[in-house]
Order: sequence, then structure tokens, then C-alpha cells
Amino acid sequence: MKIAVPLFKDRVSPHFGASSTFLLLEAKGTTIFREATWDVQGESPMEMARCLSDLGVDRLVCGGIQTHQKDWLIRKGISVVDNQRGVAREIVHQHLKD
Repeated sequence: MKIAVPLFKDRVSPHFGASSTFLLLEAKGTTIFREATWDVQGESPMEMARCLSDLGVDRLVCGGIQTHQKDWLIRKGISVVDNQRGVAREIVHQHLKD
């Protein structure tokens, strides 16, 4: 599973599109086996969403997100876990356990 989290320093960015830096993780079960930060090339939240889809992201974990981008990502098969706050890696680890 490929997971993307927009970052504000080491925390989940308060809103999708407010940061072009993403934490990208690959996980199998509860184990993360690959991790990187990536600057998404895009000037708008919609362009960022397209980049995530092109990367094959399976899940987006974010703070707030506009309905337009959220619905578009869901139609592309990406699950969106929004309204998340806290340290990005800790939030992802918690979701993998659940």
C-alpha cells in the first residue's frame, strides 16, 4: 500500500494543497518498508491530486481537504482519511494498526 501525507515540518499539514511536500510510505500490513519525502510538482491542489494518482498512491492521510479534490481522489480509487492532526509518522502507524 502506498500512503501519502502532506507535511508541515513533521506534522500532517492542516489542509491538502497548503504544502507541496509529502511523506510517501509503502507498507505491507503494519510494516513500513519504504519511506521518502517528495515535493509534488503542481501549482494547485488539483494538480497535486493528479500527481498522487500518477504515483499510484492508495491512501491519502491529510488534514482538511476540499470536497472537489476528495471526491476526485476517491473516484480514482484512492482512499482519503481526512481531518487528521499530529505527527505524520505517528498518525500513519496508528492507521496501519487499526
